[in-house]
Parts: sequence; C-alpha cells; structure tokens
Amino acid sequence: MFTLTQVIEAPPSEVARAFTEPEAFAAWFVAEGFRTPSDRVTVDARPGGLISAVFVGPDGAEVPFSVRFGEIDLPRSVVLHVDDPEVVTVRLEEVDGRTHLEYESRGVPADHESTLKAGVETMLERMAAYYA
Repeated sequence: MFTLTQVIEAPPSEVARAFTEPEAFAAWFVAEGFRTPSDRVTVDARPGGLISAVFVGPDGAEVPFSVRFGEIDLPRSVVLHVDDPEVVTVRLEEVDGRTHLEYESRGVPADHESTLKAGVETMLERMAAYYA
C-alpha cells in the first residue's frame, strides 16, 4: 500500500472532471513513453462503469486498458479498480479554493510498488499541470 498527495490549483468540482471526462482523464493518465489520446477514451462514470482508453507509443504501438469504477461520491471521492487486485481510493478536499488530493493504492505486490508509485507521482503532477 502507498499513499500520495497532490495540491491542485482548482476546486474539487473541477478536479472531479479528471475522472469523468475523456479530455481531462487523457491529460493525466499517461504511462511513461506513451500518450493517451482523448478521442480514444470513453468514460461510464457510475459504480461498475468503465474508463476505457488506449496508450499510444511513439512507434504507434497501442496498449488498450480499462479501469473499473467502484464507489463514486464526486467531487469528494472515487474508488477505482485498476488491476486485480489493485484498488485506488482518491479523496478530494477543498482548502482555500484548491484541491488537496490523496491517492491511496492498495493491493499492489510489494515488488512492483516502487515502480508504480513513481509512475503515479508523475501522473499526479500532470494532473496538477492540467488544472494550473
């Protein structure tokens, strides 16, 4: 398990779009060396619904993936089932017009945790830049 935090210069109602709108999701959910075209993202933001997208590499290689929604209480929180058994809980708290985001990942095998954590740190920085 690991927990990361990020301050974002937008209120939670705006940051919630990062989980419900293709363009906002594509801006931050990117693997290193890839891009996530927003026209290749679909979002069904309801419990059990999917975010389906495609990572596209510089050589055109495509890696499709999906994330399943668990509990949704936006703009306060969202639970995402990323990979079995990884479950992510994102909490959004407004402080002085900004969002304090807490990203908690559970279920990641210990030997993958440091690599995944570094990737998520980069993703959260991208999210902050998108809303800056």
